[in-house]
Amino acid sequence: MKSITPKAIQALGSSLGGHPGQSLTTGGRPLMEDTGIIISPDIEYTPPPRPEGWVGAYSPQFRIVRIQRFLEKRECWVWTKKVMYDTRKNFADSRMRVKGKFVKKEDEVLMKELMILT
Repeated sequence: MKSITPKAIQALGSSLGGHPGQSLTTGGRPLMEDTGIIISPDIEYTPPPRPEGWVGAYSPQFRIVRIQRFLEKRECWVWTKKVMYDTRKNFADSRMRVKGKFVKKEDEVLMKELMILT
């Protein structure tokens, strides 16, 4: 019986026609049992070391370029709301609300009468 790493399992899955990250099962039964290979829980995949200064997959120079591009795009963002239809806004502003929700017309008339009485 051989012991293999998770990376080798991914390679085996792709060679069997699967996609990377896809589980190796058929009908709920793992294919790995058929091959006689035991997966050792002691072995853990560690990514290869990155050069100094890298952040994620980006080199320091490329990261600066990405940040500059983000800042340029951020300048184009619209930070204020724009009213599309003034008539809808005016109608919404004139309607009575309770806890931020519109009140039905019948209930609005009753509420106005109650406000007049108090």
